[in-house]
Amino acid sequence: MRALFGLILLVLATALFAETQEEAYYRALKFEEAGDISAALQAFEEAAALPGEYTEEIQGIIRDYKAALGKSEVCDTISVSFWDALHVAGELGLYGLHYKETGMDKGEMGGDLFLNVNPYLDYISGDWAHTFAASVQGDYFLNNNNMPVLDTNDWNIVLGLEYTLLGKSMLLDLGYDFNIEGKSLSSDFYVWFEKELFRFEKQRVGAVAWAYYQTSGPMSLALYGSWHRTAAEGLNGTVYVGAKYEADSVFDYKAYFHSYDNVINDTTGTLTADDLMFRYALGKWLGPIFRSRISYKFKNRITVEGKLNLYYRFAVGGPDSEFEKIRKFSGTWGATVSWKHWKLNYYLGVDRRYTRLYLPRFYKKIYTESSTLTQLKLGVKWDF
Repeated sequence: MRALFGLILLVLATALFAETQEEAYYRALKFEEAGDISAALQAFEEAAALPGEYTEEIQGIIRDYKAALGKSEVCDTISVSFWDALHVAGELGLYGLHYKETGMDKGEMGGDLFLNVNPYLDYISGDWAHTFAASVQGDYFLNNNNMPVLDTNDWNIVLGLEYTLLGKSMLLDLGYDFNIEGKSLSSDFYVWFEKELFRFEKQRVGAVAWAYYQTSGPMSLALYGSWHRTAAEGLNGTVYVGAKYEADSVFDYKAYFHSYDNVINDTTGTLTADDLMFRYALGKWLGPIFRSRISYKFKNRITVEGKLNLYYRFAVGGPDSEFEKIRKFSGTWGATVSWKHWKLNYYLGVDRRYTRLYLPRFYKKIYTESSTLTQLKLGVKWDF
């Protein structure tokens, strides 16, 4: 606890004396208005080296300067040291959890206390920006003994590595996570590729390909069309619309019940419990997906954000023909209010996830038809 308190004090102390990306950006604009191009360019470079949400926009301004002044002349104006390129981001949060599903009189209540520390290194070479990152996240679940249906471990640890490549009109993100949940170990691999097709004013339209694989089972592939609006103040937004494919192992209940009936009704005495069939098959899902996040940034550094994610999928493969009649819908919606002070971003919000399965007769006695998970979020993020 003392170490955690010390970390928070260190973040607070560092933030008080650090310039934010927005402040460096506005400083550059003042130099530009005054006609001091050299000072403006240096300030833009310094802003791009700072962590923030507008790195890509600032890099676009720098590229315009390079095209106008000559690349070699511009590249000699400033160099970024290793320590200027090294940053540490993180988050300390507490989520209150409430879970309820079909058949429950009362829902389960608990909490998730977590800490995430994410050091990363930014490197700019010509028109390309590289980011090398590592992360450590620890979760401790409160009141876990009273959440048997959610079935979470008391604590989880995730160790991650990530590489991001940003160009003039493309983004490539590669990542690996190693998950430790009690005695259970698994790995995640993911890749995100986004290509910008065109832009106008502060808006960008593009196409995205995404893939995810976990060694313990699930795998996902998705193709999206994307829209982004990025501004230092006012309206910001991100929308993805496309199709998503999922695959995971599912238990073959029909084979199990059939073998169970054979064992129970066996009059010859030749069948035993060893003849029960514990068989798994690959469950496959495909359907349309919509993801959105809209926010408004006020001049007083307060941001109001809302999100809406919808995914409706059809079973396109499974252990039997009845399973392939299942339809599944999941939706997540929520709102968050945050306030940014220097490099600290305090937030308070609520999210709700709803899942509904449309089941044929056989599977109505196997799977839960609907469930909701509500999260009350409180925490602070930093990036310095």
